[in-house]
Amino acid sequence: MSRILELRGKRAKAWEAAKVFPDTKRGNDELLSAEDTVTYEKMEKDVVDLGKEIERPDRQTAIDAELNRF
Repeated sequence: MSRILELRGKRAKAWEAAKVFPDTKRGNDELLSAEDTVTYEKMEKDVVDLGKEIERPDRQTAIDAELNRF
């Protein structure tokens, strides 16, 4: 369980960093550079991947429960 809490904390920290990143990198045209877009997309993917890792044990438990009903 502590691993899940650790991952949740890591995901929250990663998301907070991702949310402010575009505001610190936008140019005069209000757009991110191609390089910064790639960086932001990686940050966003990391948040999504951490979410999947957090949800995995819950899905495994649900599948086990379903399979054990029969």
